[in-house]
Amino acid sequence: MSQTVVEVNLKKGDILYRQGDPNDSAYIVESGEILLFSHVDGQRVNCERRSAGCILGETSILTGNPRAVSVEAVVDTRLYKVTADDILKQYGALDPVLRACIETTIDFVARINTPVDISSDDVPLVPSTLSNAEELIERFKFEVDIEKGLQNDQFYMIYQPIVQLADGRIRGFEALMRWQHPEWGNVPPDRFIDVAEAMGSVGLLTEFALVEACQSLARINRSRDRPLFASVNISGQDVGRAGFVDFLEHLLDLHDLDPKMIKLEVTETALLPEDDQVAANLVLLRQLGCGISIDDFGTGYSNLGYLKALPLTALKIDRAFAGDVSKNPVSRSIVRLLVGLGRELGVDVIAEGLEAQEDVEILCESGCRYAQGFHFYKPMLLPQLEACLSAERANHQDVA
Repeated sequence: MSQTVVEVNLKKGDILYRQGDPNDSAYIVESGEILLFSHVDGQRVNCERRSAGCILGETSILTGNPRAVSVEAVVDTRLYKVTADDILKQYGALDPVLRACIETTIDFVARINTPVDISSDDVPLVPSTLSNAEELIERFKFEVDIEKGLQNDQFYMIYQPIVQLADGRIRGFEALMRWQHPEWGNVPPDRFIDVAEAMGSVGLLTEFALVEACQSLARINRSRDRPLFASVNISGQDVGRAGFVDFLEHLLDLHDLDPKMIKLEVTETALLPEDDQVAANLVLLRQLGCGISIDDFGTGYSNLGYLKALPLTALKIDRAFAGDVSKNPVSRSIVRLLVGLGRELGVDVIAEGLEAQEDVEILCESGCRYAQGFHFYKPMLLPQLEACLSAERANHQDVA
């Protein structure tokens, strides 16, 4: 579900909306409690209370009618607002029979749900109608916190060097995003990236990563005779996003970077050329000069036939294979096969997750060109990367 979520905070007694207002959004209660009431013959009639996990405002959206009730906060309450456009888009995609069942139920409930005038103390509290309320609220929290985190400098980048196996020297780095949340501490990327992709906000994270990586790359390469390249992970949603290529081109111009020094890493499934916009953007990115790499190759779709349709420049062998070649003959065979495939396709091959010297030696013998992993360097902040490069340059000069 791709949608824009807005956090709404009410104080006790605040009115969220009134009977007769336009039906522009629905709300999910995250915490607190609200009261639904209406006016009948000039008299206020309390209907029901709702608390965490309940949704409200949805019926008027689906029926196309104005708000049937007013909503007041009983206590301080936090809600998440979802626009009517987002809801109707998802609703329109439902199976027609299921949609007809929902519409019939709404009509039936509307005819029998006549308000009963009872005192505030006796207003019934209805349970949540969302079976996955906790999960949905958690996703909404993440969505809001991701935007807050970007605004409050909670996200940052670390960099893992990529070495050339022939001489062990650093030739590039992978830019990796981290999130230091004020409540939850260090949130793993696989947790917040999945949520951002599901909620449609991953583009904000990608743009942050590209801006930071390009700034760091420009800063490093100013003092180098042989420039490094930067690999940046992007979402499949970014590949298919209109305007993405223009954004990247502007960023490269801003920092005076050679496009071939930027390598975009995307998973196999995200690169399947089934969408016209994806296919067009891939061609434009290659025309611009940027590299395109399949990340974690061999663990996803694994249909070799589609490789000829993609303008690739590199394959990254997943650590599940590359970091196991000295102990597992199956992994060793797979790695040799993938290195040979890369050679036949005319693309670079990068092995991930190397930790043992024995694995490095086998990768070298197999003809793999680049590698990264704890055996060489752990991910590090920019000043540490610059220090490593300075030390490497000094050692190389001493040897020379």
